[in-house]
Amino acid sequence: MCVLVDATLPMFLDNSLRALINLFIYIALIAAILPWFLLVLPVAGSAFMFIYIVFRVGIRRLQRFRLESMAPLLTHVDATVYGLASIHAYQRVEDFQNRSMGHWFLSKKLTK
Repeated sequence: MCVLVDATLPMFLDNSLRALINLFIYIALIAAILPWFLLVLPVAGSAFMFIYIVFRVGIRRLQRFRLESMAPLLTHVDATVYGLASIHAYQRVEDFQNRSMGHWFLSKKLTK
């Protein structure tokens, strides 16, 4: 787990810093063309910050609910991916494909 974090953190940090730098450049360009934008920026920023603070708990609950609802699907995909090595090792690819397609056709017939 630590290796995954160590590998993805620099990439995430790089993307975040680029987005932040782009944001400041865009604000500077807009302010150079429309100086009155600097008067509206603190008001809009305060409004967005207020909305974020008010709805932060709800956003976290929705994200947690989404992750909990996707857990069975992710577990199934993870088990399938790890099972592929065993299927290939025992040379049962064709049997697996036939059995899987049989289940797929059966589910298609039942849903019609």
